[in-house]
Amino acid sequence: MITMAEEDTQRSVYELLQLMSSLNDTRRAILLALGHIYPRSVSGVQLSRLIGYSGKSRSLYRGVLTHLQEDKMILIDQLTPKLYSIRINNEHPLLGVLVDMCRAYGKEVKSLYLKAMEEE
Repeated sequence: MITMAEEDTQRSVYELLQLMSSLNDTRRAILLALGHIYPRSVSGVQLSRLIGYSGKSRSLYRGVLTHLQEDKMILIDQLTPKLYSIRINNEHPLLGVLVDMCRAYGKEVKSLYLKAMEEE
C-alpha cells in the first residue's frame, strides 16, 4: 500500500513530467541546466553556452527567458545595464521537485555543467 507521502511525491513527479513535456526543447534545456546548478545563477552568455544555444543571448531574453520569467519559472536580476543573473525559481512547487531530483540523482550531470561554465 502506498502511503500518503509517497502518493504526494508521485503526484508531484507526474506533474513535473507533464510540465516538462509541455515545454519546447530550449525551455526544457534551460530549466534542466538551472536545476542542476542551483543555487548558482548564470549570465545570459553562460546560459547560452550551457544549453548549446547558437544564437545570441539577447535573442534568449526577447522570447524564451521572458516567458519563463512571466511564468515564474526563473528569476532574473539585473546586476548592471548589460549583465543579468539568471536562476531557477526554487519556490515554484514543481521546479522545487526538479531541483531536489537534480541534487539527489544528477551529481555527474552537475559536474559537467560546472565544468562547461569554467571553460569560458
